[in-house]
Amino acid sequence: NVRSAIGDQNYVQYGSLIKKQALIRENPLTVYNAIFTAALKDRDGWGNVLYRATPLIFTGLAVALAFQCGLFNIGGEGQMVMGGFAITWIGFTFVKLPAFLLIPLCILGGALVGGMWGGIPGYLKARRGVHEVVTTIMLNWIAVAFTQYLTMAYKPEESWIPHTYEIAKSAQLSRLAHYLNPLGIDFPKSNLVNTAVFVAILAVIFAAYLLRRTKLGYEIRSVGFNPTAAECAGINVAKNTVLAMAISGAMAGLAGVNQVMGYKHRFRYGIFGGLGFDGIGVAFIGRNSPVGVVLAALLFGILDHGGLAIDVTTKVPREIILVLKAVILIFVVVSGEITKRLIKIIQKRQEVEA
Repeated sequence: NVRSAIGDQNYVQYGSLIKKQALIRENPLTVYNAIFTAALKDRDGWGNVLYRATPLIFTGLAVALAFQCGLFNIGGEGQMVMGGFAITWIGFTFVKLPAFLLIPLCILGGALVGGMWGGIPGYLKARRGVHEVVTTIMLNWIAVAFTQYLTMAYKPEESWIPHTYEIAKSAQLSRLAHYLNPLGIDFPKSNLVNTAVFVAILAVIFAAYLLRRTKLGYEIRSVGFNPTAAECAGINVAKNTVLAMAISGAMAGLAGVNQVMGYKHRFRYGIFGGLGFDGIGVAFIGRNSPVGVVLAALLFGILDHGGLAIDVTTKVPREIILVLKAVILIFVVVSGEITKRLIKIIQKRQEVEA
């Protein structure tokens, strides 16, 4: 039986845990109220939501842009840490540059390195037919290990914490409170939301314009819709595959703008906390559109920040937020698939009747 299989002590511990979970009875409306109240009740809550949503906008756009070309970029995590470390290295190396030069240089450096890291699986897909899921997963591990090595190589000697040197003051982004309070808008100085949110807005505008208003965007969407037809129409499928993955990687690399330049001001292991993988869910829920990505990122930001309150105000553990995210994602994906199948059934019936 179970008791003999796992031992008496483990049997008692697991039984006690199950009983405790069974005793947790909480009105779902109370839990939702706690989440949304903590996230939206005041400016501090909204600021924290924006802070948490900002890197998700970058990683969500990264996945969405690749999807538009029919590619599954699961390597946002690796592209993000590579771009983040590039931002950090530039920030603590060129310390004598003024802010109006160093800040754009850090941003461009993060985008460039992230784009190069994303372009590698794009090239292998276009020229060698290697599936991008395989290469991006492998490159994730390489990126994480490589940045861990570099972090220790650039660790201050007097510090026992595994982090790099701090970036220059001229490379650090100001918090929004620095600009809002002089205007008479009372905003908590401790709130972490910073000017990286404006970089995220520019990234959304760029992505929307690229996809809908440029020749490159049209070609990327054409390749994603039907690569064979696109090739017959004279579109270079290989070139657009590489470019789509490179642009996708650049977007992921920009996540370091918020985490490094706006918050920690240095690189350390775990600074991104799986934001690259969260971007996959954001892109799916946002239907791979730039505006949808923003809305999905805000939803995740509300859940992440509001989830901190339910530990205190309810009996439900905050890990339930992970379950909520998964359920939302499942419903969105399933509903989309059901809609597609219903449309096909209706079209077939119309063809038969005709």
